[in-house]
Amino acid sequence: MPLFKPRTRPEILREMIARVIARSTLVGLLRNSVVFHTLAAAADEDAEQYFQLVNLRAVFSIDKATGSDLDERAAEIQPATIKRRRSLFSSGNMSLFREGTVGNLNIPAGTIVAAEDAEGQIKYRTTVAATILDGFSQVIGIGVVALEAGARGNAAAGTIVQIVSRTPGLTAVSNPASFDNGQDREGDDRFRARLKLYVQGLSRGTPVAIRSFALNVQLTDGRRVLFASVSEPVVPTGTYDVFIDDGTGFITETDNGFQFSLDTLISPALGGETNLFTSARPLVPGSLVAFKNAVAMVENVDFVVNTANGQLELLIPLVAGDIVTANYVFFIGLIQETQRVIDGDPGALLTFPGVRAAGTRAIVKAATPIPQTLAASASVANDFDAATVIEQVIAEIQSYINNLDIGRSVIVAEIIERAMAVPGMFNFQITDLSGTFPAVDQFILPNQVARIVSANISVV
Repeated sequence: MPLFKPRTRPEILREMIARVIARSTLVGLLRNSVVFHTLAAAADEDAEQYFQLVNLRAVFSIDKATGSDLDERAAEIQPATIKRRRSLFSSGNMSLFREGTVGNLNIPAGTIVAAEDAEGQIKYRTTVAATILDGFSQVIGIGVVALEAGARGNAAAGTIVQIVSRTPGLTAVSNPASFDNGQDREGDDRFRARLKLYVQGLSRGTPVAIRSFALNVQLTDGRRVLFASVSEPVVPTGTYDVFIDDGTGFITETDNGFQFSLDTLISPALGGETNLFTSARPLVPGSLVAFKNAVAMVENVDFVVNTANGQLELLIPLVAGDIVTANYVFFIGLIQETQRVIDGDPGALLTFPGVRAAGTRAIVKAATPIPQTLAASASVANDFDAATVIEQVIAEIQSYINNLDIGRSVIVAEIIERAMAVPGMFNFQITDLSGTFPAVDQFILPNQVARIVSANISVV
């Protein structure tokens, strides 16, 4: 099959002139002649067609397509399966204050508060009505959500302090904890990588497939797995860990409903049963306490447990009439959904068979967050506003560290390079990185993820 080779304008014009001279009595063409200008105009049009053909070829390449063109290629490869993830609104809880403590002060839902950054105000609205009760000067735990989707809505603790709505009696607001769950629309590079991983993982059962399907997990509230890593032991045991993170470093959610009320695994036994399953899964390791006929059983003596699917394998078969119950804590949220995607849905294995290979065990875990701290000194060029430049530097540092994948180390040179790339920076020196001076690279283990909040970045 012949290869497509685009031609340049000089090449096209040169051949046109050669053909005209070869097929006429002309011995040459003057640059100001009518024939030359006619051929030049035709060569321009032909060159433009080649240029558009090159663009068209790039549009149909996963590696070169961008924006909506990349979205269309994804729709062609996996219709309605892989889609670009939209931006998420940042949200959190606020404390509202007033002067005095007399009477009830009602604050309507939709009250607008704001923080300030280099681009101006970032506005948030309260999602519920609030009341500061008689005898109190504040109310806490009032939910707010950013009016603008994306990471710009993330805010450090104590920075949302402006009152935009006119609410009589309301004198101050503050966010006691940082807002970190706002996320920008998925970029081309990350979407392209996720699309390629998904295609490579269609064979299932491989580490690539496990990681690919984990990266496509998204909850109905918009929370999603942004980073995933498969860790296998050097000596294969059939069990491996899948570490995940949503970009915040804190995704562990549990339900203790069965910690204080018994889950009945079988009642009564018919006799001979050796495998039982909990009602909810996956289990928090070490939380399960099982009872047979109200007598506590001993793990690894009376039974072994698979925390991923809540399976208890009894080492001594049950006899008719036995009743087995259990107390335990189980994971919910992203860990639970990722485990379901990898293992499959026990109630619908034909339509949701899972990804892992038969005979293996995948344990989904939250990557351990390793909080980072950074102190640095910066010199700003004379023609730039120092406060604005430093604010941009802090944002760049936070973006770099919080976008590191699981197991990726924090590199001092990378921080310096990103800081110096901010317009107006003259010099930048790290004086302390997570307690090390002079600053050294922070080594992150395969089950860990480095994260930092803006409050822990000091640049002077």
